Amino acid sequence: MAGGGPYGAPGLDFADGMGDGFREEIRVFFTEPVRAREEFRAQSAEFAALAGSADWWMGRWGERAGTDAAHSREWADYLALCNRDGFADGDEGWWEDWSASFYPWGFDLTTIQPPVILWHGLKDTTPPPAHSRWLAQQIPRVTARFPSDQDHANVEEDNRSIALAWLTQQASA
Repeated sequence: MAGGGPYGAPGLDFADGMGDGFREEIRVFFTEPVRAREEFRAQSAEFAALAGSADWWMGRWGERAGTDAAHSREWADYLALCNRDGFADGDEGWWEDWSASFYPWGFDLTTIQPPVILWHGLKDTTPPPAHSRWLAQQIPRVTARFPSDQDHANVEEDNRSIALAWLTQQASA
């Protein structure tokens, strides 16, 4: 569901569509790691304060706020709680997760044998759908779905039952 591709992979512009400053963040990550960590720490402190508020999530979703389960006040409350808990002891976990997105995955996607299904809403921007399109070109037995009306928040919510039914079918095949 709305996955990102591997950084540095041939044919995937990892930063395309992710905002003007993202390429600079990547450059700093590799060439100035101390600066990258310091800037990340400052940004995460600011983000933690924002993302710990349900009102911030509702505002971030704009016109989609309150329109479905994935953009509901209940979901905003849950995400705010997760962020407050997640940042309670600092940003080390988020830093490790973010850093891992730039390191090689350690396997060749073309060697995946089982069938794979992926979804990526075309209204998603983090990561943009180009990542899943690239993944779909690499994985041999893939079914890719790109719903035009879904974003990062609701692609899983809207397709969870279909995905679970597909998994059940694969397990019994």
